[in-house]
Amino acid sequence: MKGNKNARKGTMYRFYLIPPKEDTDAGRFAERLLSLGPVDEVYITDGDIGYIVKAHFQKDEEPRDVTKYIERNVARKYGKIVSYYQYKK
Repeated sequence: MKGNKNARKGTMYRFYLIPPKEDTDAGRFAERLLSLGPVDEVYITDGDIGYIVKAHFQKDEEPRDVTKYIERNVARKYGKIVSYYQYKK
């Protein structure tokens, strides 16, 4: 990836893949997540994954308030994907 001027540097993104939870007000849950500093976007989906949460973080930092909120209010088991590079057309 060295020398690629299209690669985004500095800010990285973590995506949380959260299973759906019965009797959850999806809109309210999304609003609460969006109120957390590092959260940029929340997607509400159908299927095995109920929410996709996009949070930014700086190198070597973990958005701890996001993980604590998810574990406390939704599920202890969820998926995480880290994106180090972003490419745009």
